Amino acid sequence: MKNAIKVTTAELTNVLMALPNGIGSIAQVKQITSPKTTKKDRDTKVPFTGEIRKASEVSVIVATDYERNVVNQLNKEGKDKSEYKKGINTMPIDFEGSKNTFAGTYKGEGVIQYRPNPNEKNKPFVEYFLNKKAIDKANLPNVLPVPSKATNQGTKKEILWRKLYVANIKQISIQGKLYENIECEL
Repeated sequence: MKNAIKVTTAELTNVLMALPNGIGSIAQVKQITSPKTTKKDRDTKVPFTGEIRKASEVSVIVATDYERNVVNQLNKEGKDKSEYKKGINTMPIDFEGSKNTFAGTYKGEGVIQYRPNPNEKNKPFVEYFLNKKAIDKANLPNVLPVPSKATNQGTKKEILWRKLYVANIKQISIQGKLYENIECEL
């Protein structure tokens, strides 16, 4: 295992924005996020006041284009590209000053966008924490978002697309280097 280069969130943002595109580059990301939760447990109706954190290790593809991926999938499925109904980008990334198309800023904060690697052998490893204690997802209160599929792509196989604040990246291995964000904690 290579030694991690320890960086702050701001330093990691600068590093990621300075990388060349490397079309379709694979990266390994360890991320720690706080999923949005409902105010009450859907089953018990008891107010939820705890904190859920999700730690994930995922293989991702950066420097790829969402719309092109959707159109390519439509072509693979023998469908016309008119089946794709472009939606509204609710988190437009500003790439000003970036040397690539995967790292930029949103409202002044560093963000990357990626496609989870669809290769079956690269399934993400996910662990949940309730109030900083590891817990099986099945034992969490029913407060997490209900998964839903994209309805605008027109594809049988959904093209997943994610945007991630750099502050939520614990580690990223990209273009031969491993970076560790010393500010990202569980």
